[in-house]
Amino acid sequence: MTAAQTERPLALPTPDIAALAGLRLLPAPDSEPPYDDERPGGRPLPLRATGLAATAPRPLRLVPSPLLDEDDRWDAVQRTRTSDLPPAKAFAHALVQRLLEVCAGVRPLAQLQRDTTLAVYDALEGQLSSRPRPTGARPDGRAVRSVHVQERPDGVAEVSATVRRGGRYAAVALRLEGIEGQWRCTELVGA
Repeated sequence: MTAAQTERPLALPTPDIAALAGLRLLPAPDSEPPYDDERPGGRPLPLRATGLAATAPRPLRLVPSPLLDEDDRWDAVQRTRTSDLPPAKAFAHALVQRLLEVCAGVRPLAQLQRDTTLAVYDALEGQLSSRPRPTGARPDGRAVRSVHVQERPDGVAEVSATVRRGGRYAAVALRLEGIEGQWRCTELVGA
């Protein structure tokens, strides 16, 4: 005998009709608004407002971004001198530690938003979204091995750090600039 001949058809249990007597089928409520052709009356919504409100121009409020990457607009950003900022080495050490935690997947990227410019944040977001989300242990306090800072007199600090990721060492370089009373990372290499 073959395996197909020895198989028996699966017998399903028959439901108890008395137990099902109190149940009834209800339609699920709509969770989306109706389309234009489903509206009462069958008329679509007007595309433009009519009357006096449609002819009056609406004012457009332009607000300049405080963190512009264009060279000709840096005068709009309030620059801060090095003497008015916290120590660059302590800030850089903490920022590199948070960066390692973001790369390890144990800290959300949004927590780096206030310490980076929009361009650096977008680049980090692009790098992290293009690779699978890592699930690893939190980098401990010894993950940042060394931090070297070279400060410039105009509120700029160039930082190089040696970090440990797993069993390997890597280099991270970043540029910090004093913007509106705090350090912001404007360039990042090696993340």
